Amino acid sequence: MYSLLPWRWIGSAVALIVAVSLYADDIGLLLGFTVTDQHLIRYLPPVLLGFLAGFFGPTGYWAPWRVVWRLIPALNRWLPDLNGVWLGTTGSNWPTIKKMLDGAQAYSVIDKEELHSTQEQVDAMAVQVTASLFRLKVEAGLSSTDGRSHSITAKPHRDQHSGRIHLTYVYEQTSPNPAITDEERHMGAADLTIDPDNLDVAEGVYWTRRNWQIGLNTAGRLELHRSTQRKEKGKSLRQYAAEEKKRLEADS
Repeated sequence: MYSLLPWRWIGSAVALIVAVSLYADDIGLLLGFTVTDQHLIRYLPPVLLGFLAGFFGPTGYWAPWRVVWRLIPALNRWLPDLNGVWLGTTGSNWPTIKKMLDGAQAYSVIDKEELHSTQEQVDAMAVQVTASLFRLKVEAGLSSTDGRSHSITAKPHRDQHSGRIHLTYVYEQTSPNPAITDEERHMGAADLTIDPDNLDVAEGVYWTRRNWQIGLNTAGRLELHRSTQRKEKGKSLRQYAAEEKKRLEADS
């Protein structure tokens, strides 16, 4: 998550630390104690590194930085806390692909307008984001299958014009009992957009390389909202997704 930091401010802070270090002996004399170059060289680097690792490294609910961020929400403007379980829906273009596949097998003509009006296949999903200053991991589960995915690489960045946060990641999904049109393991990618004024809502797109050799790779939309900042111990993402599916069916 370090890529979201305001590097101009950090550069100024580093310059201030360097300046204080250069004149630490003079400052020490003014304050009535002695600071030597040997003390600075020996103690300053491990103290700073230890603070960064201990304060910003953990990802748990009671991680020091997350506790401070909950007390001072404005700090999310600087480094957003995206940790937690996100619930929502995925809208896949699989019905469109299936219609083209069926048409090809039947040697029939399919009108472009008919494909355009085909409804997406909607499914409930749950996503867990685990993040700290030095780490970012995304996991997901669907309500309809036992398939699970985890990010291989993930990176956030801030749009320089709108200020919105983009969470872009490449993931690998496994499906224990794949259908004939599916694969046991495939890769995909997603790009989620989060408004800094509402860090509990994310939306974006995804695409996969599932069965790409025969043109069955899918794409679609993602719409998520953060349900909780703390995942319940022992509860799987598929269980979260199943509960979300029941809620959506009850509301429809």
